[in-house]
Amino acid sequence: MRIDVLTIFPAMFDGFLGESLVAKGIEKGLMTVDVRDIRDFTENKHGKVDDAPFGGGAGMVMTPQPLADAIDSLRKDSPARTILLSPRGKPLTQMKARELSLEKRLILVCGRYEGVDERIARHWADEELSVGDFVLNGGEVAAMAVIEAVFRLLPGALGCGDSRREESFEEGLLEYPQYTRPENFRGHAVPQELLSGHHKQIREWRRNESIKKTAEMRPDLLEKRRGAAKISFSIALVHYPVAGKDGSEMVSSITTLDAHDFARLGKTYGANRAYMVTPVDEQRRLVERIIKHWREDDSLRRIDGRKSLAVEVLSTAVSVDEVMADAMGRSKRVRLLATSAGKIPGAVQPGAWRATAAGRAAGEEEWIILFGTAYGLGKSLMARADCVLSPVEGAGEFNHLPVRCASAIILDRLFGRSEKPGEELI
Repeated sequence: MRIDVLTIFPAMFDGFLGESLVAKGIEKGLMTVDVRDIRDFTENKHGKVDDAPFGGGAGMVMTPQPLADAIDSLRKDSPARTILLSPRGKPLTQMKARELSLEKRLILVCGRYEGVDERIARHWADEELSVGDFVLNGGEVAAMAVIEAVFRLLPGALGCGDSRREESFEEGLLEYPQYTRPENFRGHAVPQELLSGHHKQIREWRRNESIKKTAEMRPDLLEKRRGAAKISFSIALVHYPVAGKDGSEMVSSITTLDAHDFARLGKTYGANRAYMVTPVDEQRRLVERIIKHWREDDSLRRIDGRKSLAVEVLSTAVSVDEVMADAMGRSKRVRLLATSAGKIPGAVQPGAWRATAAGRAAGEEEWIILFGTAYGLGKSLMARADCVLSPVEGAGEFNHLPVRCASAIILDRLFGRSEKPGEELI
C-alpha cells in the first residue's frame, strides 16, 4: 500500500514513521509513506497557504490552490482515494480502517487553521474523515491515527494474526479483559476461569466478559449488532466457477437436496433470494422443475406449506454476473461476500462484517453471500469479492463440512438471534 500525506508540518511525521511496527512495516515493504509539504505547491512567493474567510470571522482558512495542485500532482502517478482529515467528517472506525486497508493508495490531506476551502472538500477530496468528536490543531495527528489503524490490517503487519481478530471492535464488541503474571497482585487475583486450562470455558468467559464490557462502556455497539437484521442480502450456491481437487476451475453438479435446503436456509434467515448458479442448462431446468412442482401441486402445498413458501425465494442464474444484475433491480449497489473453508489473508470475522454492513443505508445496498461447492469458490470469483469471511473452524484439524452445513452455520453467525439480548453468536 502507498500513502501520501499532505501537510504544512512534514517534520511532525519523522518520529512516528521511524519507530515501532510502522517503521518495520515500511522497511519490509508492506507500506510506503511519502510526506509532502503543501507549501511546495503554492504560487505565492512567500509560501503563504492561508487567507481570511469570505464573510468575516475569526481565524484563517487554507486556500484551495496549493492543495488542488498538490492533489492533482500526486494523482498523475496513479489513482488514489483522497481523504480530508476534518472534525466534521465521518468517524474513523475499525470497519472504516478495514475498508481503507483494501485500497492500493491513499492521499491524506491535513487541514489547519479554521479549516480548508470548501471547494477542496467538495471537488478534490473523495471523503472527509474524523478521529473523534473533538477539535485538534490540525489533521496531522489524525493522519497518523489513520496510517496506524490501516497498517495493522495489512497482511503480515502483525506477528500474530489472531491478535487482530480478538481485539476491540473486530467483532462489533469491546475486547475482553486481559491478565498476565503474577496470578495475585496486591490482593487482586486473576479470574479462575483463565487458570483452568479448559479452552471452552476460557472462550465462554471471554465472550461473556466482552459482552458485559460492551454493555457497560459502549451499549451503542450492541444496538448496531441487533441492527444486522436490516441488512439486505441474498445467498448464492455457486456451481461454477468452483475449484477442483487440483485447484483448477470446474463445474459441479446440482442435487435436489441443494435446491430444497438452500431455499429453506434463505427463507429462515431473511434472504431476498437464494440463487442456484450454474451455466449448465439441464441443471437449471432441474431446479426450475422443483420450484414449479412445489408451487403448483396443491396436495404438496397442504402437506408442507412451509417448504412451498421457502421455494419462493429460490432462483436460478447462469452466472454470478446474472445474480448481480438481478440484485441491481432492488438496490443501488451490489457487493460480493465470499466464503472459504481455508484461511484467506485479510478475511473478516462475521461480527466485524455485520457491524459494517448494518451501518449502511437501508435499501441502497445488497450483499450477495457466495457459497462454493466442490472444493470451494474458484480463484477468479474469490478475486472479485469485496470481502471474504473467515472460515468455520471445528474442534480439530479436520475441516471439511458439507457446504449446506457450513452455509447454515455462517448465516446463523451473521443473522441468528440469541435468547439473551446482545449475545449474538460470533
